[in-house]
Amino acid sequence: MPHLLIASLDFTHQTSFKDAASAFLAERPLIWGWVSTYWQDFTSWLSQPHVLAILMAWWITFTLVITILMTLGFGPAGVLSGSLAAAFQSWMYGGFTPAAGIFATLTSVGMLGLAMPVFAVPAALIATLVSVITWLCVRG
Repeated sequence: MPHLLIASLDFTHQTSFKDAASAFLAERPLIWGWVSTYWQDFTSWLSQPHVLAILMAWWITFTLVITILMTLGFGPAGVLSGSLAAAFQSWMYGGFTPAAGIFATLTSVGMLGLAMPVFAVPAALIATLVSVITWLCVRG
């Protein structure tokens, strides 16, 4: 049995990687055909105008909300001077910011560098809501 396996290997015939890969995929039409079919279906679905509008609505909304949230003023050095957070802290708390409040928590999150995940969740939720509204408007 081992001599049949070794005999079937052709060590004298040299092929390029491209030729070997093409031959490999041609011998396995189930795998390549499946991937090719689903990729073509996906790209044709993606090229529909209403799908593009929904994806663009999500991406633009997510980017705007993240930008707005990140510019509030909670940075790695604490509350940034001249920011909305500094104005709110001055107006609301004066010289005393209560511990464990939302402002103190956001300051801590900004200083620890954990603000992006905290801001990404509401941004994704708002973007998803805008995408659903876009889908309802485009569909009807």
